[in-house]
Amino acid sequence: MPENTRGSTSSLRPLSILVMAILLLLSGAAGASAATATPSGLKSSNQTSTSVSISWNSVSGAPRYRVQYSTKADFSGPGYNRFTTTSAEIRGLKANTTYYLRVRAISADGTTNLSPYSAAITAKTKAALATTATTTTTASAVNPLSVASYNVKCANCFSGVANELPWADRRSAVVNNIKAQKPDVIGIQEASQGWLKDPRPGGLSQFEDLQERLQAAGANYQLTNAKRNNCVKDTTPTNCVYADKGASQGTKLYYNPSTVALVGQGSLALPSIKASDNPRYLAWGIFTQKSTNKKFLVGNAHLEPAPGAAYHTLRTKQAQAITAELKKRNPQNLPVLMVGDMNSHKWTTPTNAPYDVMLAAGYVDPLGNTYKSDQPSGAATAEKTVGANYDSFNGFHRLAKARNAWGNGTYLDYIFTSKMRVIEWRTVVNVDSSGNFVGTIPSDHNMVKATVQLP
Repeated sequence: MPENTRGSTSSLRPLSILVMAILLLLSGAAGASAATATPSGLKSSNQTSTSVSISWNSVSGAPRYRVQYSTKADFSGPGYNRFTTTSAEIRGLKANTTYYLRVRAISADGTTNLSPYSAAITAKTKAALATTATTTTTASAVNPLSVASYNVKCANCFSGVANELPWADRRSAVVNNIKAQKPDVIGIQEASQGWLKDPRPGGLSQFEDLQERLQAAGANYQLTNAKRNNCVKDTTPTNCVYADKGASQGTKLYYNPSTVALVGQGSLALPSIKASDNPRYLAWGIFTQKSTNKKFLVGNAHLEPAPGAAYHTLRTKQAQAITAELKKRNPQNLPVLMVGDMNSHKWTTPTNAPYDVMLAAGYVDPLGNTYKSDQPSGAATAEKTVGANYDSFNGFHRLAKARNAWGNGTYLDYIFTSKMRVIEWRTVVNVDSSGNFVGTIPSDHNMVKATVQLP
């Protein structure tokens, strides 16, 4: 009896091996399951010099997809991206290069192939702008305009973390940064309207202190609105009798009167949840660029940083209020630049809500720094970037925070534009060869600056 059992097992093994081999041949790929259909309809809808946009038909029961791409028809030396959607942008590609692409269904965790690869397609990236050491094939910048955003951290919220100095000891570094970059307009956040702890007689707010020190350093910046509080007596909130003075607390717009002229200005109190929450504002200004006589609108805001679902929803509402107010203040359809600390970034869950609101309203992120990707999207408009791989929030870490030596860092601080040419994006960091900040770290945020050409 034992002999018959062994003989039966031996005779079945070749049959099972044959069946498995036939199934694998039918599947077209090792480890693929014939239960899930092969994705169909793969096509490329758009190509840039660094990316290819593709889409395919949905496969029933497929929780995720893997796209394989290569410059070789046999898919040697490939790259891989995984997606839960049926459209994607493959980034970080070489310019003027033909790519072969195909897609398959995979398990949710990406460990199991559920289908064979689709038929391959080809897509060719566009040629990059030809460059020399100092010029590009694009038209030279004519009458450039620069706009910046800078959270300087409020003087009265000193936390004493490593490398952080009080405002009195770091304000010169802030002034030097602004003076070195010379933006025509700069949106400042957290330049508090509260009196400094070392005031002169009569009191001095942080935003007034910053302006005076800029002017003393030869940078004659003016404020679009110098009011401290929305009170009949705007110099102090004590016994405040409300009056709209256009004040926006520590969210201020400074401008260089030698290059731009102020046409109009105002502010908007943004939605809040609790009366105890710190008031948040949009400050806006309409300017004329003196070299071109072109008008443009700049907005500046600092959104609520508190965590949790309710505040995620609040930031969505605050961003929606901003886009509505900018539209209201812009009946002439002027070029717009919206700057500020949105307290939300591409790794925020469940979404980077303010970013999504701005793009849905038609604004452009020059970095193309979209959700959960360090590679710029094909929609990026910045022709040149400097320091874009650094995070905009540095937390006073001596080693400047950067995710990679390439691509985009993580940004809480933004400059959105309407459709216009963006000549350069710069994240301002003064670091040594090891990536460490040199000298005093001016703030826990890095200044970001965009140089544009008004349409």
